[in-house]
Formats: sequence, structure tokens, C-alpha cells
Amino acid sequence: MKIVLILFLLPIIIGCASIQESKNDIPLDYSEYKKNLKNLEIKSFLLTGKISLFFKEKGLSGRIRWLSKNGYDTIEIYDPFNSIIAKISLTESPKKISFLPPFQSKETKNIIKNIFGSSDNVFLLKKFLLSPPNELTHNQNVSINFENWLIKFNGIHDNIRKISKTVEYTKGNISLKIFINDLKI
Repeated sequence: MKIVLILFLLPIIIGCASIQESKNDIPLDYSEYKKNLKNLEIKSFLLTGKISLFFKEKGLSGRIRWLSKNGYDTIEIYDPFNSIIAKISLTESPKKISFLPPFQSKETKNIIKNIFGSSDNVFLLKKFLLSPPNELTHNQNVSINFENWLIKFNGIHDNIRKISKTVEYTKGNISLKIFINDLKI
């Protein structure tokens, strides 16, 4: 009976092992990424997904909705209970960031401002969200170091346009991870 049980469980264990196989990141130079970047200027998009933010040892998670139309962006961040905790307005030219009420707490405001409060951070985030590296595949993750940021791309959605499943940004004590559900262009 034990042999039958082992023979039955062996394919399941082997199958689970291959599912759990860790993906290695391909380190990619920013210059190589930029060289292969298609020069498509995306004027309008709607990105929805889940978000995880950490600044120092404080963090929060929830959902993100990013709407961009002709150089004007609105980023809404929701808590897990679907209440809005932050609304950020961006203008491309001139680069301007505005934080709109409400904020649930001073701590939440501090975490969000440390990530989204710098035009360098926000516009870098947007660039990498919309243009994942060509080397990214279902089985191959890619990481890029750029201006002290480590940007990791994991997996791709099965769409006409290549969209990463997750994009993670890390710099010092700041961490932001976006799990992309949908990107409509």
C-alpha cells in the first residue's frame, strides 16, 4: 500500500517542485534597456492593480488606479477596504505633483509622499511601468539598476502588448511593489 501511495504522490511532488522553481533575474544595464526601448510615447492609459509601499519600517498595502490623459495623471491609492487613502495629481509639462485630500493619517501621508512626492520618483515609476524590458518573459525576470533604484520586473500578462505582472522599486529604505491587474492604452 505504501508503494502505491508513493507512486501516486511522486508525480504531484515533482509537479509542485517545478511550479515552485525560483526564477532568476537577468541583470540588465540601463543603457541596454534604453537602447532597446521602443520610442512609443503613450499619452493615455489606465492602470489598475494592487500596491505595497514601505518607507523605513512603516508600510501599507491596497489598490492603485492610475489614469493618464494627455500629460495629466491622477493616481488614486485605496486601502484594503476600498476607501481612498491618497489622491495624487501629476502634470508632465511642467513637472508638477499635487496631493489632494483625503489622507487617512499623518503616517500614511508620510509614506506616500516619500515615494510619490518626488518628480524623479513618480516619472521614473511611470516610465518603467509602461515599458517593460524586451528580455522579460513568463519564465525570466529582469532587474535594472538606475539612479540608485533597483527595479525588478516579474512575469508578463498574456496580452497583445507586453505588460509586467509585477514591478518592484527599491531604493535605500523605500520599497514599492505594484501588482498590475490591467493596463489599458
